[in-house]
Amino acid sequence: MLKLNPDETLEKLSFALPLGLGRAHAKALSSKLDRSAQSCLDIGCGRGPFKFIQDFYSVGCDIHHSYLIKAREKGYYDNLIRCDVRQLPFKPKSFDIAICIEVIEHLDKAGGIELLRQMEKIASRQVIIMTPWGYCPVKEREDNPYLCHLSAWLPQEFHEVGYKTYPFYYSRYPLGSEIHQILIRYILTLLLYPLIRLFPEKLAQDFVAMKELC
Repeated sequence: MLKLNPDETLEKLSFALPLGLGRAHAKALSSKLDRSAQSCLDIGCGRGPFKFIQDFYSVGCDIHHSYLIKAREKGYYDNLIRCDVRQLPFKPKSFDIAICIEVIEHLDKAGGIELLRQMEKIASRQVIIMTPWGYCPVKEREDNPYLCHLSAWLPQEFHEVGYKTYPFYYSRYPLGSEIHQILIRYILTLLLYPLIRLFPEKLAQDFVAMKELC
């Protein structure tokens, strides 16, 4: 009997369903990318679900080996590197764009600030971050000890260091990453979408922070 991996099944659904989380992430991020850029570094790329990365010479990096195997199977990246985001092995200005999607919250505050500094050093044109709006509790799992959320971020913190921010119109509630919570959040997004757009500071799940470096 064919066994389905719940995480991978949910990921596929998130790109297939209207207002699915993956589809919404892709739209929110790709609309902010500098399309004249040639190269992009995806920090904490996970299973590498975003096809838009193919528009650039792209490198993905992640600490979790099984995620990199899945990313390689998708074939969207030109290269994949296993490394810790706290010790990025890339030279200054080696990529036009550096993106970091749902990663900075997995570091403590000092580690997150250092990650921003490193990204601004590595990228020559743009730095783009996506992170939850405030604290979103996620626990580590046996299959991935790096999932735990250690810090909370607000748009104002990015404004203070030169970033522009944009709400991500997806329901913030209920919080968590269990399958039933993800499905309920999707249903709430469908029902509350007009209200989320009106009151993103109270209802939006994430925000995008972008800094132009040139």
